[in-house]
Amino acid sequence: MRNSTTTVILLASTLSFAVGCDDELSVGFGDGDDVALRCPTSDCTGGPLNNTSLIGDHPLSNLSETRLEPAANDTADVRIEGGTLQHLGSPVSITEIDVEADGELKLKLGTLGWFGGTAVKGATFYIYIDPLGGDPTIPAELKIADAWCSPGAYDPTMTICRYEFVTNVKPKDPESYPESEKVEGYHHICPNEDEGGALGADYKFSSVLSPNVSVFASGKTGPYIADTPGIFINGCINGAVSKGQFQLNAFYDPTAYRGLQVSQRTAMLRAWMAWFEDQPRTVPGKHISMQDPLNDLFDWTSDPTWELEAGYGALGARCRGGDPTTGVHRNYVDPVISLPGWDALPTCDTSNYTGSGAVLGVKVPTSP
Repeated sequence: MRNSTTTVILLASTLSFAVGCDDELSVGFGDGDDVALRCPTSDCTGGPLNNTSLIGDHPLSNLSETRLEPAANDTADVRIEGGTLQHLGSPVSITEIDVEADGELKLKLGTLGWFGGTAVKGATFYIYIDPLGGDPTIPAELKIADAWCSPGAYDPTMTICRYEFVTNVKPKDPESYPESEKVEGYHHICPNEDEGGALGADYKFSSVLSPNVSVFASGKTGPYIADTPGIFINGCINGAVSKGQFQLNAFYDPTAYRGLQVSQRTAMLRAWMAWFEDQPRTVPGKHISMQDPLNDLFDWTSDPTWELEAGYGALGARCRGGDPTTGVHRNYVDPVISLPGWDALPTCDTSNYTGSGAVLGVKVPTSP
């Protein structure tokens, strides 16, 4: 068994790409309290990661189902060497790892067969972290401190599992990534963020798994999700990369049940971030409601107090809703004055966003 207590700055690594300070959560599509700012200051200096974990690019976001196969992340490559799971009071070696189309983690214990659902709680993965900056390889552990499975928020006929991962790689900022109350000496890999009270204690540190894709944040192209067979994203449920899966039960893999088309993959991520002109423009207290005109997987609220904000494609907002002098865009009251280029976008055809090159539509409430 490996155990590393090395203090590293890996978990405090930042990217050249600046992620939005106030990425919001859709709670019940209009129900619930307003969402607080993620950063306490206007320049978004509240956390050591500059909120990058909110789009899933924590150094332990992309993981491989195959042992000893590197999974590329933005700051490090991660290899799972092996692992154990307690069975009848004794640790048994994990021989295979699989993530189902619905995000359920399954672990094979040799001749004992496959274990899934909440039975994976307590599993320990022994990992190698290879920092891309050239620092020495770090042997460490990644544990499943807890696991829950419940009916999907959008489609209760399916089951969504979420997991609480902790690691013995010590973060630079233990306040944002505190030590687990369940596993002494191990820190959460999801930030200590409860969405201004919208997330309960059992939710704020948990994540969902997205199979056959990986997430990156490029300084040139912004955040994007790539087709990567055998790799799965471990994304915090209060992060943009996982909101569609957890809230809408929509999956990035087009072959999965309730799977998005390939053209919608990065569009979903950027719609959650209100992406326009190469940056996110989210606002606290502005919940969103999405519509999928391609697959009809989910539909937005019919509440008349919500109005169309925009239609989104893989590059961000592609068409706008409403008159350019009164249109609503998160983070800006008047898009004509505050958002150069917004008024030049074509007006969305609410019956067919694809006509403007958009594949997802977003509504926002007209008042907080």
